[in-house]
Amino acid sequence: MTFSGTVAVDHHQFVVGSPSAETYEPAVTGSVMEVGPNFVTIMTGVAYGPVSLTVEVLDCHPDDLDVFSEWEVVEEATVKVSKPIRVITLDGELAPDFPKLPIIKGLNTFRVSARGRDANWDMTVNEPTEWYLVQIWNATQPAAMRRLHKTDAAWSDDIVTHKTRSWWDPDPAMDASMHIKYGYEQMAIWAKQQAIDWGGRPPTDKLRGVAYAKEFAGHDRMLVDAMARARAPKLRKIAAWAARRAYTIAGIADIEWIRDGLDALDKGTPLPPPFDAPHSTRVLDAFNAESRIELWTTTDAGKVAPLAATYAMNALTDARREEPLTAAFSALRTAALTGGSDYVQLIADLRREFFPKLAPADQYERWIGYTVDDVPDG
Repeated sequence: MTFSGTVAVDHHQFVVGSPSAETYEPAVTGSVMEVGPNFVTIMTGVAYGPVSLTVEVLDCHPDDLDVFSEWEVVEEATVKVSKPIRVITLDGELAPDFPKLPIIKGLNTFRVSARGRDANWDMTVNEPTEWYLVQIWNATQPAAMRRLHKTDAAWSDDIVTHKTRSWWDPDPAMDASMHIKYGYEQMAIWAKQQAIDWGGRPPTDKLRGVAYAKEFAGHDRMLVDAMARARAPKLRKIAAWAARRAYTIAGIADIEWIRDGLDALDKGTPLPPPFDAPHSTRVLDAFNAESRIELWTTTDAGKVAPLAATYAMNALTDARREEPLTAAFSALRTAALTGGSDYVQLIADLRREFFPKLAPADQYERWIGYTVDDVPDG
């Protein structure tokens, strides 16, 4: 599939990549391209103005390069693609001549060919005087950047591989006092352990503040990330589903006043008594007073132990918490505890009901495995 048009150059650059890619941290820099996760920055001769661009998304590796071709520089590199790719300017504006590119997620090879870069070096142009071809095809394994051909004088340095900060290294923009107090090695161990606890990657700021999200992330981080992206109406449905599941497991979903509460939750209307006062003892009092509900049992050893209804008791008030994501995870945790902490079955049913197209959990790309030994010291 081929797309052609013009793109505006700014500071000798334009980008074929994700608008959210961190283009300021390239992994490798060549003569006509520098690359990193989800982006290829293309380096031009002109400083400002339009250039001509053709993008070809290919089904397979193209023919071998003709050394007598019209192109004056050709380089290629594999790039990890996990987000939609567009043609964008340095400041993030989408080039109107180019749609979202139909690129398969995963490793892809980007080959960039250019000519005309010496004609108007470091100048501003009003019409295209440079031509670029970007060819993209799926790759089976990563490969280092290669310079296949070069006869122009622009950007003549050798290919440079940059040292990149590991995800567990301290962020230079953050307060360094903890690293000074505890030392780099200890802080790195803590960062890696946090990633393990969260299913293989550090938590996002959004997830870090959500009660019980970590419990589910340890089982299925891909599902947790999907919930974090979900909108409020879907999260409210998940919370209502989890609350009904908890009361059903406990065998009390058909008691009239509990059923009324579940119906109100499904409709999004105010909860009836006793669930309308979450910060009081009214729910506990109602459960204790209901002859059809058993909350406790005595084990053979003579110890008092909670029954399923005890765990399910606050499912409705959990599901009606103010913040939708917190409400969903709170209600799901209550359902899990009510079901004997069977997170595996709960997650399987949740996926089937609300996220049927979500990739399996074992396809989640972990940054770290199950122990700190799974990550090299770097």
